[in-house]
Amino acid sequence: MKNHVLRYLVLTGCVLECLLGIGACVSVKLPSSMRTPAKDVQFQVPEKPFQEIKVLTADKAWLSAETGNTISFLSECNGNVDPTLEQLQNESLTVLDKLKILQAKNLEFNGREALRTEAQGEVDGVPVKMELLIFKKNNCNYTLSFGGVLKRFNTEKKYFDKFTESFKAP
Repeated sequence: MKNHVLRYLVLTGCVLECLLGIGACVSVKLPSSMRTPAKDVQFQVPEKPFQEIKVLTADKAWLSAETGNTISFLSECNGNVDPTLEQLQNESLTVLDKLKILQAKNLEFNGREALRTEAQGEVDGVPVKMELLIFKKNNCNYTLSFGGVLKRFNTEKKYFDKFTESFKAP
């Protein structure tokens, strides 16, 4: 679980840095032995204006050229610890200052219990919003995320909804 947190914090920090235009994205290569990503995941790549960005800390990530919003997913399989959905949610949201969870609801996703969370907060004093879809399947944890500057978040939420609808874990 500790590796998942570190990886997610690095990913989120990099993505939010890109979103906010604070500076260049920097990613840190963590040893691959620390995390085993899921194999055979299926999804529909987000349409333009989203473009894939290379980050070593996520399975896949896309950045909107128009708004700076991001869509990404992170998987971790065969870990030594089995965190709850709520623990994964809390760890994912630690990057936000002045955190306010707007909504958190349990649902079924990919045939498993899932947690969909909408939250807002600040990064370096800039208001941001995130939506997470977290679930576990076949000894893997999955975190699908959408984030952006608060005032531009809703303009592209439909792309994340389409991405989550197409996402299939083995």
